[in-house]
Amino acid sequence: MPQLVKLQKELGDSGFTIIANHVQNVDEETLVAFARKLKINFTVTSQSRVDVPEKGAGIPRAFLFNSKGELVESGHPVSMKPTILDLVESEPHWLAAGREYTELKKYADALKKTKVYGKLLTLLDKEAGRDGPAAEEATYLAERIRGYGARLLEQAQSLESQDASAAQDLYTDVASRWKGHEAGTKASDRLKELRKDKEFQKELSAAKIAEEMRKQFDLLVAPATGTKIRLDDRANRKVATKILSYYKVLKTKYADTRATATIEEDLRELGYEVPS
Repeated sequence: MPQLVKLQKELGDSGFTIIANHVQNVDEETLVAFARKLKINFTVTSQSRVDVPEKGAGIPRAFLFNSKGELVESGHPVSMKPTILDLVESEPHWLAAGREYTELKKYADALKKTKVYGKLLTLLDKEAGRDGPAAEEATYLAERIRGYGARLLEQAQSLESQDASAAQDLYTDVASRWKGHEAGTKASDRLKELRKDKEFQKELSAAKIAEEMRKQFDLLVAPATGTKIRLDDRANRKVATKILSYYKVLKTKYADTRATATIEEDLRELGYEVPS
């Protein structure tokens, strides 16, 4: 799963999208908790079906489709990365998709090589002020890029109450990539407001400590017999001491934050009796 999260983060801006399906008999609350714990950054469906000729076997198993919906490859998702990279290079960028380009193909192709949209928008706005096909193509591309920035701003806003660290990172990203244009200005202004927001800053500080705790979670090992990882296992004693020292700081300074409540759920799963 971490490899899929990494792949989506690396290539998501190019239009690559993972849609996962789970078929285990678990309730939605358990699934959401699992997704949050692993920081899953793609869509997860429940009991879905893929209409392909050869289903194959093996877990995990993935099916790779191009922009036309044609099955290109199937197998282990990580082994598909070379094919995915080829598709990213050969397929039109998702922001440029939907029309042919006769005058501004270089700008459409430039989307594959840059994630900084501010400068590109400036060039497109100049082209949009002219007459003819170039103006139409420029307007179309500019609207798509601006729309993408607006959606990321909405996403960042929704994250403010859920994950302060993720919200700040996304606002910072938009402020940089859309610099000089509306989305970038709005993101920059919101960051300034959040720096003065004591509650948000409190959540942000707590989230940073929680992130350090989760790095330690990755160092925990399962017992020789069984698969359940527990803090009280002898092999995890040293790491557990560090985890609980972080937790003490959270409980002392940031007891009423969402980050602390979330990390307490993780600690319970590891067999630690969280004090009330």
